Formats: sequence, C-alpha cells, structure tokens
Amino acid sequence: MTGRHAGGGPDGASMPAVEPGLAFVTVVFEPELPLLRLQARSFRQHLAPDDVAELVVLDNCAGGMGRSAQRAVLDELGEELAARTAFVRTSALGVDGGTKGWRSQQAAKLLVARRLRSEHIVILDAKNHLIGAASAADFVGPDGRVHGATHPYTEHPLRADLERTLRYLGADDARIASLLEAFPPTTTPFVIRTQDARRMLDDVELTSGRPFGEEFERAGLLEFFLYSGWCILRGSGMPVDGEPIRAPLVWPRKADERGAAEAIRDASDSGAAWFAVHRRALARADGATTDRIVAFWVERGLMTAPEARRFVRRFRLGYIPAVGRARAAERLSRLRSR
Repeated sequence: MTGRHAGGGPDGASMPAVEPGLAFVTVVFEPELPLLRLQARSFRQHLAPDDVAELVVLDNCAGGMGRSAQRAVLDELGEELAARTAFVRTSALGVDGGTKGWRSQQAAKLLVARRLRSEHIVILDAKNHLIGAASAADFVGPDGRVHGATHPYTEHPLRADLERTLRYLGADDARIASLLEAFPPTTTPFVIRTQDARRMLDDVELTSGRPFGEEFERAGLLEFFLYSGWCILRGSGMPVDGEPIRAPLVWPRKADERGAAEAIRDASDSGAAWFAVHRRALARADGATTDRIVAFWVERGLMTAPEARRFVRRFRLGYIPAVGRARAAERLSRLRSR
C-alpha cells in the first residue's frame, strides 16, 4: 500500500512482506471526524515520526470522508506524518463499510493486517488521543513482546461475548473458566502482531469456508477477543506481556464532572500518554464537565482555551446530524439486502 489514498484490492490480493516497524491504524465514522482531527494533532505534537512506519485511517463513513475531511486530518498531522498516511475504505477490505457500523469497524481493524508491512500494529479508535510523549517502546518491549495487560471477565458485561468467542475457537468449559480469570482487554490502544493477525484471518476463512468479514458477522465475534483467543488457543500463546498501556477514558455512563475528573486524575497519576473522550460523553457533557475536559486539553497543549471551546461547540452542532446520516445509511443497507 503506497501513497496517501491507497485502498488496495480484494482480500485475495497478494500481501506485502512483513518488515520491522510500527503501524498505527485508526477507524472513524461520521460523528467522530472531529475527534480524528484532534487525534491527528496530538500525533504531530507527541509522536516521534521515526517511530511511525505507516499510519492508516480506516474510513467507515457511509459516504466516505471526502477530500476536505482527509485534507483536514493531513494538515493536523504535519508534513512528515502525512507523507506516511493512507486512507482506506472499510468496504475495500471485504466488509460492508459504513453500513453495519460497529461490526464492520471491528472486522476491518483485523483485515487491514493483510495490507500492512509493519511487524506490529497499534489499533486505535478516533476517540484516542495523545496527551504526552509516546514512542515505539510504549507498545513493544525490548524482547519483542507486545505490551498489554489482562484482567478478569468473571463479572464483566462482555463475559458472554468472550465465552461465545472462545467456544467458537474450540475451547471447552474448563479452558474458558481459566481464561475468564485473566484475559486481554478490548480497549484501545491495542497492539497486534501482523503475522499473527494474518494467520488468524486465514484460519477463520479456511475453517469456515467463508470470507472473514462474512464469518465475523455471522458468528457475532468481537475483534480483540477473537485475536487474543486465537493466539492463546491456536497460535503462539498469550499475545500480551502484562504491562498495561494506560489510556483513561471519559465514558458516556460517567459523562459528568466527577467522571471526567476521575479520568483526568487517573491520567495524571499514572503518567498516561493516552486519553480518550467518548463521542457520546462529549455530546452529553454539561458545562462543568466540559470545563474539566477543556482545561485538561489546554493544560496538555492540544488547544488554546478558545480553540477548545469552539471545538466542543462545533462537535455538538454537527453530532446529531452526523449520527442521523450514519443510521440512515445503515437502514438503507438493510433494506437493500432483504
């Protein structure tokens, strides 16, 4: 894949050879385009260009990002990172990009491994942004193992999804019970090995007899559960080394001043380089909560106070129309597929 706007061919196209290096992949759909620009600005400020071999934006917008939206991201990235950036429609990867929303985004995050040449891939959501200096050492250890923690899923809301994925991969009840005690997270940033992802994709297609995107949808899988479970059960073992990548997040269910303050305090106390504000949290936040978030962005040098307030105001003005466009595209796709 070369150039800024590479898309590539179908799943069956030849894959590039894997080389040392780190790729960053972020997925976006309409309501998150402003957050993608914030992420790009944070990359320019806090990510060393020499540590970025490739940067890919997975465009899951129903009608595509458009040239002006792409240019806005490239401008925020700066010249060096922009030169290493490509925009790829998720539909070009073998999924119904922009029409099945969350599920198509998840499948695309794994399918893109067939198009990348870097040895490791840092998978992000548009809501993730840097608040401090980051380098390749934050994602991969000197021994080549990928950083990432594990935690229990015995009482987790996604327990049933994890169990379903593990059974899909052939795990018995005893193995599932063991893995529920300590399993990698589903949150971003999430680092994968390109070769492991490619082997997993091939294995799923060979075993199911279906293209990966189709089988992923049919089986109701989750991307990081599938990748981690495959590595553990059919690959080389636990895919993370136990060292967490700190990335506090302001969740929609905690979109109040206390929730924002807790996330900010966690970021400061842990020395996290990453932070995130969920799109629904930013859309719903009251004045006091917004003030907390704005002050934090200003403190970390991402924006001036007037810029940050304009950013939030414009995000909110465009949020509901953007959600409406995305949902309309999904409904239209479902009608066409009947």
